[in-house]
Amino acid sequence: MGISADAGPSQTAYSVSLGNLPYPLLSDFYPHGEVAKLYGLFNDKNGTSKRAVVIIDKNGVIRVKHIYAKADDIDISNILNDLETI
Repeated sequence: MGISADAGPSQTAYSVSLGNLPYPLLSDFYPHGEVAKLYGLFNDKNGTSKRAVVIIDKNGVIRVKHIYAKADDIDISNILNDLETI
């Protein structure tokens, strides 16, 4: 699932612009960025969450956390490799 500090309507517009994402988008809009803050992913300077991939196991333990400067930096093959090692 995806999560951002954007409001729901913004997330819907984003998903539609990409041809409808095949996974749910969750809003961390109010209280603003609270989930991102819990994971150390909130950018206080610009009020948004950092772009990241976080893999959490069945017990709620963070197993992988990668932070990216931009979406193009995300390498799906690396994420799939991370999942295979868990």
